Amino acid sequence: MSEKKTFKFSWLHLFYAFIALVVVSVVSFAVFQPVKVLPRISLAPGYAFLNQNNESRTSEDYRGKLTLYNFTYANCDGDCPDTTEKMQEIRGEIEKSAPAGIDYALVTVTLDPERDTPEKLGLFAAPYLSTDNSTVSWDFITGAPLRVRYMVGGGFNLFYERDPSEESEGQASSDQESDYEIKFFPLFVLVDGWGIIRAEYPTANLTVEEVLDDINYLTVEINNSEGAAGLAYEAAHLFRCYP
Repeated sequence: MSEKKTFKFSWLHLFYAFIALVVVSVVSFAVFQPVKVLPRISLAPGYAFLNQNNESRTSEDYRGKLTLYNFTYANCDGDCPDTTEKMQEIRGEIEKSAPAGIDYALVTVTLDPERDTPEKLGLFAAPYLSTDNSTVSWDFITGAPLRVRYMVGGGFNLFYERDPSEESEGQASSDQESDYEIKFFPLFVLVDGWGIIRAEYPTANLTVEEVLDDINYLTVEINNSEGAAGLAYEAAHLFRCYP
């Protein structure tokens, strides 16, 4: 009789030990964060627009690619926070330093679709693509003004508006409509191959190192997305193990 009780008592201890081990493992993972991931911020917006070559571009064209977005317009000058040169710099560094085996893309979205036709964007993009032999695609996209506003404001949470410049003395009032600037804050957005926003950079002075670091985080996650390693990365998301 006493042997039977001892047997049950031993299994009960093993059960408690197992529960304790699980709890300790979970707490240790949350505290020490052996795996780091970028947050899954939200779904990137869907869209269907035209690029600088008057070719259709949709959000589905960038599935399976790590895609960096920026937002500007062709007449952006002076105090306007143009980020296109920074995109060109980042593109060159991705080409040289980013992990192989991953597809990359850049997308520049105009905030002035009323004036920025595909043809005008082609002229704007030409200096940045003039010696283009890069494997990192770069599209400058435009579309119907209301759809662009929904995509940029509703999807990427970037809000912008016209800022009419002062009319110079003697300027015809009929020219006012074409003489304006766009007020906006600079923003870069990194989207993964599943169409999920993984990083936002609200600055015009984004460093190449910061982008490459985040690309490396995503690359490691992509390469370990299956099996036991995949479970570890899902746990990292659950416990918000962010860098």
